Amino acid sequence: MTGRIHQVQRYLAGRPGQIGIVLHDRQTGATWRNSGAHTDLPAASTIKLAMVTDLLLRNGSGAIQLTARDWDLIHHALHESSDGAADRLWAAYEDGSFLGRIRRFGMHSAHFTTPGSPYWGFMYCSAADLSHLINYVLVHIPAGARAYVTRQIQHVAPIQQWGVWGAGRQNHPGNKNGWEDDSGTWITNTVGFAGPHARYTLAIMYNTKGARGFHYGATTLSQVAALLFRGHLGPAPTARATP
Repeated sequence: MTGRIHQVQRYLAGRPGQIGIVLHDRQTGATWRNSGAHTDLPAASTIKLAMVTDLLLRNGSGAIQLTARDWDLIHHALHESSDGAADRLWAAYEDGSFLGRIRRFGMHSAHFTTPGSPYWGFMYCSAADLSHLINYVLVHIPAGARAYVTRQIQHVAPIQQWGVWGAGRQNHPGNKNGWEDDSGTWITNTVGFAGPHARYTLAIMYNTKGARGFHYGATTLSQVAALLFRGHLGPAPTARATP
């Protein structure tokens, strides 16, 4: 894997913007973090994974009771990254206390950009936060909830088939992606797992700094995953960003 990390470093050299990467080997415990791993960037829709994790844990403890409609919304929030579904779940169950609960997942630098009006869509975090989140999901949540989440993110809609997905079908990837256009500056993020028995977790956050658009960002993340898990560049994703 060391050689593949060097390939990634060469691939990223000179590319515009800010990128944070954390690769973790769950078998050996080895972790590679690049220099931007602790840089806070817009979380975009990757925070939906944290929200779903929070809802499943609270439902399991009896603190809330998810309805059949809620489960449908959770599916859409994970499958095609529906903002509308996430908004309904947030309005029904979440508020500023969400931030305290996701600290438990290891998301220590996550924060709202508008503390007076807490909302899932206005949050920053780091690639290190996202790495802690996916590892928490794979290790610490109850088996039933873990199986549900991993199944959902291994079967995402085409709009999310990039980023960690670039690991290739043979590596059984699962991912939750996030993207947003901040006045011409595209943010593309991905967090997930790949390899036998989800051996590796990977979190990447990329701010293109206005130099390129969605497709450039999504392709960059997919190629990082392809280099790490296939050992060579892969095809560019065909997904298009929602308006």
